Amino acid sequence: MRELTEETGVSAHRWSSLGLYLPAPGIFTEVIHLFLAQDLELGTARPDADEELEIDWLPFDDALERVASGDWNDGKTAMALLRARHRLHSVKLR
Repeated sequence: MRELTEETGVSAHRWSSLGLYLPAPGIFTEVIHLFLAQDLELGTARPDADEELEIDWLPFDDALERVASGDWNDGKTAMALLRARHRLHSVKLR
């Protein structure tokens, strides 16, 4: 929650867990916790002095397409987007 606000200036009123992502099981013990942030509110970003971030807003389906086409190859990003799609689709079905 803090990182989202600090690095992007965005805060969320609703958070839900999307589970864990293990980037290199059997090699490292790193565990990444994935979350879906909803009901967003825009603010001012305050990244650390050594962080250079560029924020590009795009529709959710465009982000999914970038993963599916191979334009984005970051595992945690792909996992989070696919799980978010599943979560959002499941909610609509209920």
